[in-house]
Amino acid sequence: MLPTRLRLAAHIALLLIVSFGVALLATRPPSPLAAAERLVAAVAFHVLGPQRPDGSDVVVVGITEDTLAAFPYRSPIDRGFLADLIDTLARAGVTAIGLDVVLDRPTEPAKDAALRRALTRTDVPVVAISIAPDTTMAPDRRRFLADFLAGVRTGDANLARDRFDDVIRDHVPRHPGTGIPSLPAAIATALNTPVPAEPFPIEWQRGSHGTDMPTYPAESIALLPKFWLHGKVALIGSLIPGSDEHRTLASAFGQPSFGVMIHAQVVSQLLHHRAVPPPAIPWPEILATTLLAGAGIVLATAWAGYLAATALVALSVMFLVAALGAYAVTGILIPVVSPIVALGLAGGTARAWRGLADRRDRRALRALFSRFVSEPVVNEIMKDRDLFMAGGRPKPMELTATVLFADVASFTTICESLEPGPLIGWVDQYIDAMSGIIAAHDGVLLRFIGDGILAVFGVPIPRIDEAGITTDASNAARCALAMERAMARLNENWAAASLPVGGLRVGLHTGPMVAGSLGTGARMEFCLLGDTANIGARLEQLGKDYAEPIQGYCTIVASEATFSRVSDTFAGIRLGAFMLRGRHSAMAAYRIDSAAVRMAGACTLTIPPRPTDSPALPDP
Repeated sequence: MLPTRLRLAAHIALLLIVSFGVALLATRPPSPLAAAERLVAAVAFHVLGPQRPDGSDVVVVGITEDTLAAFPYRSPIDRGFLADLIDTLARAGVTAIGLDVVLDRPTEPAKDAALRRALTRTDVPVVAISIAPDTTMAPDRRRFLADFLAGVRTGDANLARDRFDDVIRDHVPRHPGTGIPSLPAAIATALNTPVPAEPFPIEWQRGSHGTDMPTYPAESIALLPKFWLHGKVALIGSLIPGSDEHRTLASAFGQPSFGVMIHAQVVSQLLHHRAVPPPAIPWPEILATTLLAGAGIVLATAWAGYLAATALVALSVMFLVAALGAYAVTGILIPVVSPIVALGLAGGTARAWRGLADRRDRRALRALFSRFVSEPVVNEIMKDRDLFMAGGRPKPMELTATVLFADVASFTTICESLEPGPLIGWVDQYIDAMSGIIAAHDGVLLRFIGDGILAVFGVPIPRIDEAGITTDASNAARCALAMERAMARLNENWAAASLPVGGLRVGLHTGPMVAGSLGTGARMEFCLLGDTANIGARLEQLGKDYAEPIQGYCTIVASEATFSRVSDTFAGIRLGAFMLRGRHSAMAAYRIDSAAVRMAGACTLTIPPRPTDSPALPDP
C-alpha cells in the first residue's frame, strides 16, 4: 500500500513541477503568451488602475510648437531662452531643475555661455541630461556634449525599453555599465532623497496621459504666479509630437508618452518613496502558479468530462477577477497568464492521466471478468475504483458473497452422442443463455469449468451491510431459477432439432471469502479463495443425489446460510444436514427449484435422498 501511495505522490509532484515550469517558461518572451500577459496588464491599468498619490510636487515645463515659433530657428533650441527659463524657475523658488534637452551642438557663443552659467548655479541644483556610452551618437557631438556639461550635474536618460515589445515599463536608476545615475536619480540625489540601486517599475496614474502633475508651456513660466512653482521640482523637456516620444503602459491604447513626462513620473515616485524594486524571485507569481496547478490536478481528478472542464474554466475566471480586484485596491497586479496556463496544463494532463487509468482499469476488469460482467456492475466498480483497484488490478479483500455453481447433468453422454461441430454449437447455446442470465442478475461470471459455470454475487464491490448481502443471495436465487427456465427452453429447441437434452444442477452458498486477482499480465485471473467457494461446488454435486428421475431435470440446492436469507421470498424443501467433503460439521441444505416448490406446496416433509454413497444425516 505504501509504495503505491508513494508512487502516486511522486506522479502528482512531477505533474505539479512540470506544469509549473512549463507555464513560467511559456509566458516569458518571445512567447505569444508573454504578449498576452502584457496585454492583460495594459487593459487592467486602463480600466482598474489605482489612483496613486498625486505628483503635484513635480511640474513639467514643456517646449511646444508655440515655444519654437518665437525663435528664428527650431533646432537647436535657443540657448538664451533656456538660460532665462532656468533663471526664472530659480527665482520662483523651485527646489531643483532637470533639463531634458540634449546639448550636443554649439549655437551662438553668448547664449551658450549664458546657459553654462545657468547650469552651474549653486542656489538651486540643476541637472542636465547626458547620453550613455552605448547610445548611438556622432563622435563630434558626443565630445561637444561632454565638454559643455563638464562641471554640471548630469544624469543619463536610461529609458530602458523592453526588448520584446519596445515598451518602457521599468526605470534603471544607474547605468549598468558606467554606474552614472539617471536624470531622475540625479535629481533625487541632489535633494538628498534615497535612490534604489535596482530597476523598479514605473507607476502611472490612470488617465489620458498617465500622470496628473501640473504641466505648463515654457513660454508662459514668466507669467505664472511664483507660488505655483515654489517648492516644486521642475523638469524642462519637449512636448512636441514626433520628438522624444516613447511607448509606455500609460500610452498602450493612446498617444506615446514624452520622455520628460516619464522622467517627471519617476522623480515623483522617488520623492514619495514609491520606487520599490520587485523581488529577485517573483514569489507572488510562483505561489499563484503552484496553487492553481495543484487545484487543476484536484479538479481534474475529482471530476471528468464537461464537469471538469467547467470547473477549470470557472476557477480561471475566479482567479482573474480576484487578481484584478486586488490590483484595483493595492496597485499590485499578480501575473495571471502563467497561473491560468498552469491550471490548464495540470488539469488537462491530470484528466488525461486519469482517463488512461480509467481505460486501463476498465480493460483489466473486462479481462478479469471476461465479457459477462454487466455494464452496471462495471460502472459501479469504476465509481469506486480507488477503493477497489490498485495499480491496474483488484485489491485483495475479505467479503461476504454468494457463489453459484452450475453443471450440465449427463454431459458425458451428450458428448458421446454428438460430433465435435454440433457439440460445440450445443455448448455455445448453453453458455450464451446462462451467461446472459447471470449478468442480468448482477452476477459476475468468473469462469467455465468444462460444462460447469462459476459465478458469484457480491463482488467485486464488497457488501458492508446485511441488507446488501441478503440482496446478493436473493439475486443468486432468482438467477438460478431463471437458468432453470432457460434450460427448459433450450431443451425444447434441442429436442425439436433432434439434439440431446440436458439437465441442470445448481449449488448456492453464502459466506465469507477472500477475493482478488492472481497472476500477472495476460494470465491474471480474478479468484475466490476460502471454504465458501468449495461448499458451493459440493452443494451442486449434492443435487445429483436428489435429482428427479426424468430427462432434463433441474435441481437447485442452497445452503442454510443462503436459504435463511431468502426464505421469505422463495419456497423450498429441506433436504437434511450433510457432512460435505472437507468440512468438520454438518450443514443443512434446501432445494428451491420449481419441482421442489411444487412438492413444498403438497408436503413439508424432508425429501429422502436417492441411493448414494453420501447419505444425509438424520434431522435433529
